[in-house]
Order: sequence, then structure tokens, then C-alpha cells
Amino acid sequence: MRSLVLMIQFFTRIPIKININAKGEDFSNGIVYMPFVGLIVGLFNYGIYILVGSFSNEILGIIFWLISNIFITGAIHIDGLADSCDGLFSARSKERILEIMKDSRVGTNGVIGIILDFLLRFGMLYTLSNAAKAPAIILAPVAAKAFVLLLFGISKYARPNGGMGGLFYSHMSLKRLIAGIFSGILIILFIGSWETLAVLIPSLILVLAFKKIVDDKIGGMTGDTLGAASEVSEISFMVSLYLLERLIY
Repeated sequence: MRSLVLMIQFFTRIPIKININAKGEDFSNGIVYMPFVGLIVGLFNYGIYILVGSFSNEILGIIFWLISNIFITGAIHIDGLADSCDGLFSARSKERILEIMKDSRVGTNGVIGIILDFLLRFGMLYTLSNAAKAPAIILAPVAAKAFVLLLFGISKYARPNGGMGGLFYSHMSLKRLIAGIFSGILIILFIGSWETLAVLIPSLILVLAFKKIVDDKIGGMTGDTLGAASEVSEISFMVSLYLLERLIY
């Protein structure tokens, strides 16, 4: 329970007033709960979407879904996406890229990344059928957390002097990684279907392509690129749902 509370405190803005006094190994131990945190985020966002859509219209429901996602996550992954875009697309050396990503200021590439993120999210959810909207909103954060766990297992940490992302790489447990990924798959299967589970395949390809880009630039992942990977995973999950709908129907 201690590790679950820590993960909720780290990845969301849910006000749990418990002092964990966390150590490095607590973050690594908590990774098994990351898909459950994704489920909490997804259910919260879906509740806001349904609530607003019930007395308004589809467009306003989607807008408030975007707002609720920012509210509950504190935009932690969007911040990572912006920093990653500023650094990775700066055409600089590895050392300079890492410096740029650590800078709290947001540059042009970061702003473009955020805008594209919102546009793609809005466009995909608006385009999906009503039947696919629930799994898209609820399960995309679950899939994203499972993919981030996969990246933990198949990548190394790029910053030599540590950082926020390094908290999860220290004391890494292969059993907890596998358990976390498996729990994410079970959640997707339980709430969605076998067809929804198939959506993970094209999403995986896009996530691995993103990893290749990051590896070529800085030789590993950071907290920012892991946050960006989470955003890429959520959007690719929705894109894959859209493609699956077109193939089936």
C-alpha cells in the first residue's frame, strides 16, 4: 500500500496527505502499481467527459477531458514532452541536449509539441465511434504506463549524474517490471476486449520507434523522454483504436 500511495502522489495531483518519506528503492518497488495509477487517471477523465457531455455537447466534453487530464496529472508528462521536443530537435550534442531538456523554459519545439499533442488527442477522440471512446479515455493511460515499464526494462538511463527518472532505474526489479506490464495487459483485457488488446501491437511499434530516436540522440532515456513516451503511447493507442475500427467495420 505504501508503494501504491507513493505512485499516486508522484504521478497525480490527488491530495493524499501521507508522508511516505520515500527512499530510492521505494520508487523502483512501486512500478508494479503504475498501470493502476493509469487506470485511476483514465476513470477520472472519463467521469469528467461523461459529466460534461451529459449536459453539453461532444466538443465541450472533449475539451474538459483534456483539461481534466492536465488537472489530475499536473501535466507531468506534457512537461516531459515539451522538454524532450526542445532538446531532441535542437540538432545539438548529447551533452547540450541534456542541458536543454533540464532547462525549465519552454522553447519553440516544446510549444509545437504541446499543440500537436492536444490537437491529436482532440481529433482522435472526436473521430472515434461512441463505443470506442470509453476504452480510449480509460485505457490509454493504462497502456502508456505499461509501455513506460517496458522502456525501463529495455533502455538505460542517459543522465550520468542522476535525475528524476533515475529514481525508477535504481534498484530495478525484473519481476516487478514483468508484473507491472502484465497487470496493465490484464486491465486492458478486462475493461476492453481481445480486439482492444491487439491495439497494443501497432502502439508498441511506435513506442519502439520513439526509443530508437532517443537512443540515437542521447544514448538512453531520461525522466523527460519517459514522460514524452507516455504521451506518445496514449496518442498511438487512440490512433490504433481508430485503425482497428476501420479494419473491422
